[in-house]
Amino acid sequence: MAFGFCSCCLPSRRGFLGFAASAGVAATGLGGCVAVGRNLAPGDDELNRMGLQAWSQLKTKEKVSTSAKGRSRVNGVARRVVDASGLGRSYNWEFALFDDPQINAFALPGGKIGVYQGLLNLATKDTELAAVLGHEVTHVQRRHAAQRIGAQRAGQLGVSLAQIGLAAGGVQQSDQIAGLIGAGVSYGVILPFSRDQEYEADEGGLVTMARAGYDPNGAVSLWQKMAAANARNGRPLEFASTHPSDANRIRRLQERIPGVMPLYEQARRA
Repeated sequence: MAFGFCSCCLPSRRGFLGFAASAGVAATGLGGCVAVGRNLAPGDDELNRMGLQAWSQLKTKEKVSTSAKGRSRVNGVARRVVDASGLGRSYNWEFALFDDPQINAFALPGGKIGVYQGLLNLATKDTELAAVLGHEVTHVQRRHAAQRIGAQRAGQLGVSLAQIGLAAGGVQQSDQIAGLIGAGVSYGVILPFSRDQEYEADEGGLVTMARAGYDPNGAVSLWQKMAAANARNGRPLEFASTHPSDANRIRRLQERIPGVMPLYEQARRA
């Protein structure tokens, strides 16, 4: 299906342990769903409130890491990335490292970023972590969650599945939280970002990490590690489950890196 944000997938409470159900629309009705969805998308105030609510519940459900070294690394890279994105003063940003082995990260409207220890272990270089965070912050910057929530409201497809899945974990207003989180967190139901949104976040992330002074080639090395981990794992990792194929992503990143290298060189000289 051309637009992934008109679908909903229901994994187990622990995340990407298998999809139990999915919903979609016929190709003939898709254009109308997207058009109406734009009109029903939440405004910034509503979207930010939803993000803050989701963040509050996530911090209740997830174990926050006590690793001073890990938290310092996340805070340092995330701060540089959000400042370079132009959103540094738009929100009261908060960053958290969750003590969980899943390879995952997310950014929420309202200025909240969560990173899982499994991702921190995989992204051993700060440039690789910056690639992930630049990608996730671009989703916030481009209001991708609002687009998906608007489409969800318009079509009313998968809403009951999302509510059932999250309600089983005791999460309030589960349909809204499901609409905010792109890659899914531990108990999450996913309304995946569309492939176009993912590519847009990749490209925006390259620009942001370059402006933050991180070598954009780190995005390629990150996804090469993801591809190797996927091959070992036999199935997509949490962060990669709703994303374009590793080969296509790496190729597109390599094609676009030369165009952002001047930004990186400029940041290094500053």
